[in-house]
Amino acid sequence: MSRFLRTAVAAITVTVCLAATTSCGSAKPARPPRPSHSEPLTEADLKSLLPSGKTFRGYIARPAEPRATARRTSGTADYPPQRSTLYPDAPPACEALVDFELDHLLHRPTARVWSEITPQFRVHTKTDYTKFHQVTLASYSVEEAKAVMASLKAALPSCDEFGLNTLAFGDQTGAVTVGPWSAPKVGDDAIAYTWTIQGIPMDETVPVTVVRTGGVIASYDGAVRDDIPRQQHDKLREFISGTGATGD
Repeated sequence: MSRFLRTAVAAITVTVCLAATTSCGSAKPARPPRPSHSEPLTEADLKSLLPSGKTFRGYIARPAEPRATARRTSGTADYPPQRSTLYPDAPPACEALVDFELDHLLHRPTARVWSEITPQFRVHTKTDYTKFHQVTLASYSVEEAKAVMASLKAALPSCDEFGLNTLAFGDQTGAVTVGPWSAPKVGDDAIAYTWTIQGIPMDETVPVTVVRTGGVIASYDGAVRDDIPRQQHDKLREFISGTGATGD
């Protein structure tokens, strides 16, 4: 073989090595994908997916400890959990909204965690509940999560105003007003509404956005930008399906 031909063959070999990332031993092996996760997800799973710090642009997320109103859903032998009760003239379908907002007993999640959200550059100390202030992740089987979403959708047409008795804020009665809100086009399913209980300390009309990803329902309290539930949905979907790469 002539010197010219040997030089040409060597040049071609080098070019092939540079072009093929898995050839000639010079490229790093691809990272293996994350494993998929069976549903319902565990509390540890949800905590790993809960927003913290500067997850969302312009906000600080702080994972929160369960409040007393959430702990009572587990109940004890002496104090079993109690659901809120509707006034006799309230449409029965409204129980789904009350359970989702206050009790978490009719459709009891396997696990439920949340983060408190504050603006990154907030100058006021008082929380404006009409603004985005909390995100909650609740885990169910996929079929149960679908049932929760279906029950909320069925309740909205007839539940604009109704009364209830609840232990969520102490033993008291409350007048509830529910109104329309625009749901983002995100997730496997999404719904939104406004929620007001007159007579409680935070008597404000709060937008609520609810997005299902498989068996996980993420709810956003307060007016939230569409990119935030989309970002959270993508994170949940990658975790459940194992489509993300390790080390990201």
